[in-house]
Amino acid sequence: MAKQDGYNKKLLAFFIAFFLVITFLTIYGAEHYNGHDITVELEQYCKVSSSDLIKNNSNTYVYYVTWNGSPAGNAGSWAIYTFLKENGYNMTNHFNTSESMENFEYNNTPGLIFNNSMYSVTYHGAKTVIVPVYLYGENLTNGTTVSSGLKVLKTEVPEPIYQEIKIYTTEAIVGGLSIPSDNISSMPHINSVTLITGPAGAYIWNGYLINPTNFISNNRTLSPTTVLKDTNNSSSPSFGINSAVQGLETTIKDID
Repeated sequence: MAKQDGYNKKLLAFFIAFFLVITFLTIYGAEHYNGHDITVELEQYCKVSSSDLIKNNSNTYVYYVTWNGSPAGNAGSWAIYTFLKENGYNMTNHFNTSESMENFEYNNTPGLIFNNSMYSVTYHGAKTVIVPVYLYGENLTNGTTVSSGLKVLKTEVPEPIYQEIKIYTTEAIVGGLSIPSDNISSMPHINSVTLITGPAGAYIWNGYLINPTNFISNNRTLSPTTVLKDTNNSSSPSFGINSAVQGLETTIKDID
């Protein structure tokens, strides 16, 4: 009997120790979540939340995060511009034309740099706020770092927005690749992303809203003036702009 009691005590001690180890690993895993456990697809809307990332919010926010000389940022800026213009925002004097960084991917991509810190319009019966955020200057250099981009981002957007963008650019693995998107370029940096959040959830688009190659004609890159003229004078803009605007609109409707 004494031998049996000793066996039972050892068995009980084993189960207690096992339970404690499992509990510790569960808590540790939750507190040390690693974005490498998830993937993100480029150039498509990926749902990142089923609820608004901004608490007590009834508006839809579109965070357009890029940098001044970005070919992806320049290309996608036409979709943002067109969305605002089509929904009644007078864009006169609220932007500057731009060409992306030379000696980089998609040299001299035409685009727009937005001057305002935010733009508000009514779309689908609700307020939509566009927030342009520029993390770097006109040129990436050897001194450009991911951490410097994150430092700027943290000062420009609410904490939940910062965390999602950080995860999906520096931690989440790009589908089909073995690296996060901040390391795709020859000069690592926080790449262009668009994050949309509203009462019913949030989506992120990692990469260009419009392919920069759409602005090449007869082996020459179009000027910002040419694209702006076409965009202002057409009810259905060319260069993939119309399709990108439709994507924005569909996503906004899904979460407002």
